[in-house]
Amino acid sequence: MSKRIQGLQSALSRSSIFSEVLCPLSTTPRRSARSLNLGLNFPENLVQSRIGRAIALLLFSTAAIPAIISHSRRKNLLIQYESLFSAFPAIVAKRLLGEEVVGDEVILMSPGTTAPTRYLLHALDCALIRMTDYVTTSSVRTLSFVRKWFPGKPTVLVPNGVTALSAELAPRAHMHELVFVGSLSAPENRVAVENTLELAESLSKKGMSFQICVVGGPARFARQYLGHEAVRNGKVIFLGILTDEQLSALYRRASIGLLPFFSPSYGGQRMKGLEYLTHSLLVISGPYGFGDSPGLVKGVHCLQAETLDDMNDLIARCISDPDSYLPVAAAGREFVKSTYSWVKVTAPYLDLVQRLLRLPPPIDRRGRDQ
Repeated sequence: MSKRIQGLQSALSRSSIFSEVLCPLSTTPRRSARSLNLGLNFPENLVQSRIGRAIALLLFSTAAIPAIISHSRRKNLLIQYESLFSAFPAIVAKRLLGEEVVGDEVILMSPGTTAPTRYLLHALDCALIRMTDYVTTSSVRTLSFVRKWFPGKPTVLVPNGVTALSAELAPRAHMHELVFVGSLSAPENRVAVENTLELAESLSKKGMSFQICVVGGPARFARQYLGHEAVRNGKVIFLGILTDEQLSALYRRASIGLLPFFSPSYGGQRMKGLEYLTHSLLVISGPYGFGDSPGLVKGVHCLQAETLDDMNDLIARCISDPDSYLPVAAAGREFVKSTYSWVKVTAPYLDLVQRLLRLPPPIDRRGRDQ
């Protein structure tokens, strides 16, 4: 399950609201209070093609609809889908059961595509949003779109949160180890990796002492980069997909988190940036790294470079004079802690669910939960 789903489930659990996630396949038991594994194990080569993804989505929808209907005996039932790609079974179940549907993490599918695909996806975006009763999203772009084209549609901005660390990490006194985290199946992340390799090449020419760890898979997307000089020299290493424990260990020894995005993209890099900040990394971002992050101040909570050359110079200064940039890393950590905890960001979401289920408001337990 995604970290967003885990965060929302934790919020519901704190308010004693039962929730169950329908997923194709998971490591949890087939049925539990948290997840229902539908037993669908899609081969990786199937979901890499558009036709394959369509087949997988059809199979998931076919299995999910009866599972949703099985909950119809509950006195209070609220159906929620995560992203427009999983909206179909929720909307079909809505028609069959007459229940209300919340569309969470509604991220538009049409931006970034070319005609005629863009027009088809735009029509699909509009149709699914029209059939959804309530919209919650972490995207400011989607929020503006829904309020413009569907002014009567109840829409709530629910940013992605971060999980507080059990023990806070202090900013590192050296800045020789850098990290970039992102799924290599996303085209914008592969561009970011190519930017990272260019950065490594330029930093090597300057005689800088450093190493950049690239985290993410699938591994087949990394093969094209393994012959690069920076990889052969050990300046850039590809670690593949890490477990949460392995990633946390990497964050504990790393010092700089990279977001080398210099053109518009629609991936989850903003969430990675917040995760970097949580672990006291100094974040160095391109102009499109963080995207819409209200309250985040460039130069105070993170550093931003407008071009790849500027980022190269900025990293070199951080490596040479780390003490000058430690306050930025510390301020970034405090910003995320105070603004993007799951307890704080899920408050409007919980309020919506409470009203729809006609439940009494939850007891204020923020002092204990935060």
